[in-house]
Amino acid sequence: MNWLSLPEVKAHLRVEHDEEDALIEQMARAAEDYVSQFLNRPVPWADDDGVEVEVPASVRAAALMVVSGLYYHRDAQASDAVEDNPAVERLLHFHRVGLGV
Repeated sequence: MNWLSLPEVKAHLRVEHDEEDALIEQMARAAEDYVSQFLNRPVPWADDDGVEVEVPASVRAAALMVVSGLYYHRDAQASDAVEDNPAVERLLHFHRVGLGV
């Protein structure tokens, strides 16, 4: 399920043209995948009653930061393509599952 909308991502990136919509959409999907893998759960997830929860603002903000990193560093070498962003980890940390004791 796609939970980052193209208009939301473009607003975050401050992109007003349509020429790169396909690229931005692809980066948004990659960011969603990254967040899901980091959290070790699907996003959005279901609560204990099986009801899908709204994507928390901190998770959405972290995903937008990931998109931003991908977009502004898209020409970087492979090792520099996604910069280490401690804010992303801090925003996502409390939503992680399955980390053990």
